[in-house]
Amino acid sequence: MTVDSQPSVLIGAVVRVLRDLAIHPLALRIDDGGASVLATMQARALRRRSRGPYTEDNLPPEATEMIDWLGLRLSVRREPVDVMIEGGGQWPRLLVELPATRVTVRYVVPEDAPPGYQPEPNNVTLAGDVNIALEFLATSLRALGGRLRGEPPITLTLSYPDDPNYERNVAHLPEEFRQLIPPVVADLAVDRSRFSRKQRAAHDEALRAAAYDDQPLEPAGGWLTTRLGSARLRLSS
Repeated sequence: MTVDSQPSVLIGAVVRVLRDLAIHPLALRIDDGGASVLATMQARALRRRSRGPYTEDNLPPEATEMIDWLGLRLSVRREPVDVMIEGGGQWPRLLVELPATRVTVRYVVPEDAPPGYQPEPNNVTLAGDVNIALEFLATSLRALGGRLRGEPPITLTLSYPDDPNYERNVAHLPEEFRQLIPPVVADLAVDRSRFSRKQRAAHDEALRAAAYDDQPLEPAGGWLTTRLGSARLRLSS
């Protein structure tokens, strides 16, 4: 495995894309083939709405507005960017590929997004905690790779189950602040099934070394679990 293909490098590239493009990831998958992100188009791109199917002479204004916005946001990145409008269905989609870093972002309109909670545009708490959890994981993998001369492969998926502690978390808050607390957990599940027993034990040690003093890592149901704000990182045992 080359340095550029190691999981920590790919995770770092994902975090940079999420931050550069101000993305709240609706879904995320990271594996040997790269990283794929699902996101909703920016609010400015949704001021003019349309429905497909589309043609080359009738492109969706949502997608063309997103392309203009992305051109500004990505102009500082020194890597090629491939953009393709997917207009064969009822709703427009926009596919953004960054082949050098192996990250793909697919933008959809709200009607085409998977069901579930989405924060208000200016509420970045959940997306910020996802980034923190990803950086924590990348730090532990780099430490593991330095110790064992390489990082073993992982598969990571992101979902948003309901937070069982939500009512308790907001019980003491005024009503106007409750909307800032997400009712879901950003659950990042990491499959370590291709780790050897030695690699898994060394990674557990690296995770504990990277954790904050008051950040517990607890075994639960076959997973090693830790919370970072609204994000939960789970690693298969």
